[in-house]
Amino acid sequence: MYETMEVYPSSWMFYLFFIFLTAFAFLNMVMGRVLNVLDEEHQQALAEDEDHVDINDVMLELHELKATLARVESLLPNARSQ
Repeated sequence: MYETMEVYPSSWMFYLFFIFLTAFAFLNMVMGRVLNVLDEEHQQALAEDEDHVDINDVMLELHELKATLARVESLLPNARSQ
């Protein structure tokens, strides 16, 4: 750098621009990778949540099954008498 500045006194602007540009590019690549990993983890968490059964859904289905069973039991004595 010092050798080129002896010949071209304003060459420090090139070096400064080069340092800022490479730092920006490197930071951009790192942030892109971090965001990519976070997105993959988020998608994996969503897939795991879809497989997870909510207790409220199970209780609702149990109540529906009990109601269906009660209706079937109420029909059985009538079916045997006919």
